[in-house]
Amino acid sequence: MERKIFVTSDTFFGRSNIIEIANRPFANVEEMNKVLIENWNSVVGENDLVYHLGNFAWTPAIADEVLKELNGDIKFILGEYDASIQEVYEYYEGIDIIENEIVKDYENKIVLCHWPLEAWPGKDNGIYHFHGNTLKDLKTDLTKMKRVNVCCDNWNYVPQQIKVLFDIFEDFEQKTAE
Repeated sequence: MERKIFVTSDTFFGRSNIIEIANRPFANVEEMNKVLIENWNSVVGENDLVYHLGNFAWTPAIADEVLKELNGDIKFILGEYDASIQEVYEYYEGIDIIENEIVKDYENKIVLCHWPLEAWPGKDNGIYHFHGNTLKDLKTDLTKMKRVNVCCDNWNYVPQQIKVLFDIFEDFEQKTAE
């Protein structure tokens, strides 16, 4: 079976005020955590790979609790609120922190970073830039540049499979070329 690759960011497990800050549709942090875990596991299989592009969990205890529940191998690119994952990740097989702030995955035609970049390696050669960040003014931009905000708030709180995203982008490019 083919290993699927997913991307997501800014889950903020356990951060109650993110519901108000990001206008999330949850009654409380417990409901948010439950839905995020269910959504994750509904698409990510045991052997799949997930790139999490920053801001995973609010406390080490929540990070530890959530990691026990999530499917897949997870590679973390750290955001500004990721001290909690740094404290617990080493206790889990298949969970790693990628030390580079900018990750080039040319095999999959992507550059990954928590922060949105104006310029990235391969930008002029069709390489997509996937980034995190919950700011509403940092939406996906496929018309001027191939930059994709994978914050879970923008994708119905579900990690997105890279292959499926490319199908969406190809369809978008075909429609805008017509």
